[in-house]
Amino acid sequence: MSINHVERAYLAWPLLTACAREQKVITYGELGRAIGIHHRAIRYVLGVMQDYCLEEKLPPLTILVINKAQGAPGDGFIAWDADDLETGLAKVYAFNWNVMDNPFSYSADGSTEDDIVEELIGAPDKAGEIFARVKVRGTAQMIFRSALLRIYDRGCAFCGLTFDDALDAAHIIPWADSSAQQRMDPNNGILLCTVHHRLFDVGLMTLSKGMVLYADPSGNEGEYSASDKEVSVARHGKAALLPKLARHRPDVDALTVHHKQHGWDV
Repeated sequence: MSINHVERAYLAWPLLTACAREQKVITYGELGRAIGIHHRAIRYVLGVMQDYCLEEKLPPLTILVINKAQGAPGDGFIAWDADDLETGLAKVYAFNWNVMDNPFSYSADGSTEDDIVEELIGAPDKAGEIFARVKVRGTAQMIFRSALLRIYDRGCAFCGLTFDDALDAAHIIPWADSSAQQRMDPNNGILLCTVHHRLFDVGLMTLSKGMVLYADPSGNEGEYSASDKEVSVARHGKAALLPKLARHRPDVDALTVHHKQHGWDV
């Protein structure tokens, strides 16, 4: 049976946030005993937590876990906004961790992120129920993106770009305006490269009847470089690269909302 480090991260999260509130550190051994595992395995749990903090640009919570002999974090520790121990600790201690739910709460029953992604792909109509279990925006968005990467075969729906690091999970109805169901529903999403995501969000590009549309199809409303035309004018009227299964394709009603918001007459 595989080891679920996310479930262990779920157990470790409240312990570390408690340490942060009390402005203290904890050793690998102490944390291992608290969650019932050998201290040598703690680094895998911290890896899960560290990745989350990096992704969400949170203070480096895992800096609180130290090697007893060295009095400092292990060699695998990294943070996005702290170059030294003193700065990192200050940021962690100053942050209000009380405002955050446990980002790994979905694993309380032993579920992994892959399990949730599979569930979301298999039953998009259950997205609202899944969101209620996930709770945390950052985690929900990571799972939403993982699902879209799978159902779009890891390619931008507008241009086919397949660099994972340049692909975004775009919401058709924006997160702030979405219901709980829409926030994780693959039908309210399109996998887009970062350029096409931005053009979609500002209304210069959209999707209708499976076709990519650009607001200035003739290219007469401004100066275009060759690269500009390639990502905009040249995409107009092209068939979008959509999921194979109809149940995963963009929702027509959600696209209609996007059209109305940005003045598209389609």
